[in-house]
Amino acid sequence: MFKIALVSNTDYSMYYFRLGLIRALLAKRYDVHIVCPDGKYVQEFEKEGVKCHRLYVDRKGTNPFNELRTIWQLLRIFKKERFDLVHTFTIKPNIYGSIAAKFAGVPAIMNSVTGLGYVFIERGVKRKILRTLVVYLHRFAFRFSKKVVFLNDDDFGVFERCKIVDTRKGTVIKSEGVDTDKFSTANVSHDKLNTLSRELAIDKESRRILVTLISRLLWDKGVREFIEAANILKPKYPNSLFLLVGPIDTGNPAPVSKDYLEQAETRGLIKYLGERREVPEILHISDVVTLPSYREGIPMVLLEAMCMEKPIVTTNSVGCKEVVEEGKNGFLVPVKDSVALASAIEKLINNEELRVRMGKYSREKVLREFDERIIVNKMLSLYEEILANRVTRNG
Repeated sequence: MFKIALVSNTDYSMYYFRLGLIRALLAKRYDVHIVCPDGKYVQEFEKEGVKCHRLYVDRKGTNPFNELRTIWQLLRIFKKERFDLVHTFTIKPNIYGSIAAKFAGVPAIMNSVTGLGYVFIERGVKRKILRTLVVYLHRFAFRFSKKVVFLNDDDFGVFERCKIVDTRKGTVIKSEGVDTDKFSTANVSHDKLNTLSRELAIDKESRRILVTLISRLLWDKGVREFIEAANILKPKYPNSLFLLVGPIDTGNPAPVSKDYLEQAETRGLIKYLGERREVPEILHISDVVTLPSYREGIPMVLLEAMCMEKPIVTTNSVGCKEVVEEGKNGFLVPVKDSVALASAIEKLINNEELRVRMGKYSREKVLREFDERIIVNKMLSLYEEILANRVTRNG
């Protein structure tokens, strides 16, 4: 039985994006361990039969003592557990996890670049210095990797041009897959739907149009543009409801402020629901789903919306453009352009037949390209390849 560690910077992202992979590994009789900060999802993993190792990660800081603390913890865990394969996700785990795994003697290391994040999006002297440091650290850490997985071709291209990763090590698996059974109009909870309808004052007579953004609330997710689009459209369509769902991510360097959201709510532009678990039901009652993000790996929430047969409006940016066929399942708009965003949303507000047609094509596209089973099988094949090579070389 092979012993595998999955390493991430949050328990939330591990549960939300990789539960299907974890269950598939368990079904294959792998000994699966998770290394991540403590949180409410750790207990969920333990119920699945996965051993969890708590890790300290300072997600928005660069204090050298905190960074060394993370590396030291990883080193201790890896030395004690003697994993056959360590698979890391996101920037700090990719860098520190690879270095610690190498020095702990882990025979196989694999990384997933799930997006280039704040360091690569923002401009300015400070970001440029930090970006240069991150490039060099990645370049050093990825020397020890067997495989580096990217979610889109653009991110792989950046790492190739910067000579961060050997082309032979890199591979693209588009998205981390979406559970098309869970996100299905046939499987929503009617009790949750009724509760949401009462909360949002939605019924057949109201004929409200719901435009929804579900995301961690960061500026680079396009929250400002979403609210500005609401400001443009609400006077014309007073019966529309712009719904904002998700946590304020204070662990990230660019969280949206609570005051900004409260002001938008006070002005009647949005309804903010905070973080919610009934995402399939929220998507089910939505008419249009948008994510005006500046850059993504592949945005899971748009795949989930597509599963729920919704038209989507997103930006013509890295990661987002991969999920849209213009005019077939949604519209692409320029980054940071709230006027163009409002115009695309308005087309869908005014055309129910178009919303239905695009929604059906959305689900068809997910089933063809992004179904979790397709993605997990590709990932399992990589694991088997890496572990088979390890056995051959050792034997």
